[in-house]
Amino acid sequence: MYLDNHRILKTVVICVIAVAMNVLTMYIFYNWMKIPLFFDTIWTVAVVFYSGLVPGLCVSLAYNAINALIWTMQQGFFDPFIMLYAVCGVLIVFSTWIFARRKEEFQISVPVTILYLFLIALLSSFCTIVAGGIIDFFHYKYYEIPDMMNPIKKFTESFVHQQFSLLASCILGQIPISFLDRLLATFSGFGIYSLARKFLKEN
Repeated sequence: MYLDNHRILKTVVICVIAVAMNVLTMYIFYNWMKIPLFFDTIWTVAVVFYSGLVPGLCVSLAYNAINALIWTMQQGFFDPFIMLYAVCGVLIVFSTWIFARRKEEFQISVPVTILYLFLIALLSSFCTIVAGGIIDFFHYKYYEIPDMMNPIKKFTESFVHQQFSLLASCILGQIPISFLDRLLATFSGFGIYSLARKFLKEN
């Protein structure tokens, strides 16, 4: 019983730290350094590797709820579409977990690890490109796309100017930012997981 309670408490603490670090990382890289990537799922990926599917989902949903709250406080009104982007976070968690649950295979060799991480980045970026593009499509129709999505907004508008449909433009506009963001987040998240496992002396 003690071990179970200790494991639960440890997982809760890890999730709280991961949510806070997602917020901090996004603020530092996107808001402060003005790098046109989101950087808001690095710690979510790390939690999926370290603690599994359910904790990863908790971190993702909690971050999106906090992000929506921050957005509402900054803008002075509630945009329901901000919450819909939680779908992208959930898809990222699931697409990462599909491979991350086979931890023993990541230890075969460095090339195998890199291959798996690249596959995770490809699958998760595909999911976020399609889901994010569809959400953006309805977001454009009913609300103004927020400035925090400005990099994707510029790509989307460039496709619209090339006479692509709005839906196609929203999906295509997601590709460059989402793929690079997923690639960096996947490798960085795995790196954090690896460091945490060594620091906590876990096999």
